[in-house]
Amino acid sequence: MKKLMLLMAAFGMLFFTSCSNDDDGYSLGDFWLSSGTVTKDAESFHITTDDGTILWPSATAVDPSFLEDGMRVIVNYTILGDADDDERYDHYVKVNRITEILTKPVFKFTEETTQEVIDSIGHDPVTIIDTWFTDDYLNVEFEYGGGGGIHFINLVHNSEESETDEGEVILELKHNKNGDPYNVRQWGIASFDVSSFKSDESNSIDFFVRSMGKDGEYEYNEVLTYTYDELDMPQTNAVKLHHDYNETGLIK
Repeated sequence: MKKLMLLMAAFGMLFFTSCSNDDDGYSLGDFWLSSGTVTKDAESFHITTDDGTILWPSATAVDPSFLEDGMRVIVNYTILGDADDDERYDHYVKVNRITEILTKPVFKFTEETTQEVIDSIGHDPVTIIDTWFTDDYLNVEFEYGGGGGIHFINLVHNSEESETDEGEVILELKHNKNGDPYNVRQWGIASFDVSSFKSDESNSIDFFVRSMGKDGEYEYNEVLTYTYDELDMPQTNAVKLHHDYNETGLIK
């Protein structure tokens, strides 16, 4: 299971304990951070975290009008209590803060893709920290040097280097720092829609995911299996944190 240590990278070296429900119940002074997906209708919304936990907002400090059904988010919440076994939700929570996760399709380079477009996607280093699937999204946690402007992040499939010798589809995380001279470590997370790679001939695809490091060599180099008939449970756990966090850099 992928842990939300990715959020530790985002918000600094914070002290935390594992999520627990002891004899004293939940404390209003504690909060959790989870990535998840919004379900919204005209009357209400709830959030399903990437480990499958369903959160019902009994109280919220967030204006829900900006939320959309299917939106990928990082949610900061305080657990008020557990739902009964016969209810569809797992926890009643107070939503303290919601941050939208960058969501994009995979950018596909073809023979017609110009060098200008390729250069705009970027050749700057970026480090992949973690990856996991949620429904049709490949989620990527990453770090990069920046701090002075907007950076571009894309997941790219190049038709001229489409697969490995073993038949794995190559996906590369690309970064354009847009001339940002700062080199403060920044953190980000993005969800990339990989549904366009589905085939009627199979119910799974092996992706070979990589990124270019500071030394000009490919890093991460991991094979990830995307199963789209019976998706494996998403691979993120919530952790309980006890400190405020800082904003991360701007990415698009």
